[in-house]
Amino acid sequence: MQTQSLEAALADDSTGAVKLTELESQLSELKIKSEQDSSNWNTLRDELQKKLANAEKQVVKAAAAGRNTNKKKEQQQATAIESLKRDLKAKDDETSKLSLLVEELNEKVKAVDGVEELKEKLAGLEKEQEDLLVYLADQDQQSKEYRDMLRKHGEDIPLSDDDDE
Repeated sequence: MQTQSLEAALADDSTGAVKLTELESQLSELKIKSEQDSSNWNTLRDELQKKLANAEKQVVKAAAAGRNTNKKKEQQQATAIESLKRDLKAKDDETSKLSLLVEELNEKVKAVDGVEELKEKLAGLEKEQEDLLVYLADQDQQSKEYRDMLRKHGEDIPLSDDDDE
């Protein structure tokens, strides 16, 4: 009976180890993708900031040079600046979402660490159970020897289930 429960526990542990390996693999893939996306967004954000700064400089130059006659071009540049600002805000929002994803992944890593700690505890308990089973077998053997000695000395000791007939 105890052997069956031990085999069932080992099968559960094996299944848990497979699931743990799958989760660790998924976590690793998500971390790599998150880092790549974050890097891509940062690069794109930097480019947009450069374009924005360049467009603002052009607007300032046009105003300083007194090119008031070219209002249409200034409006186009202002519109482009606003568009770049919206794009920059959208990229900042994406970066925030990616940061949240990284935090979630870090929480999953902590959970995986907790699983490792539980595995260590399980191994310790299995070792303790094995030691107790060995101790119980020794006690049974010693009890049988005492019953045999008492029978040799004339005591009426009934046979137990463990005694050989």
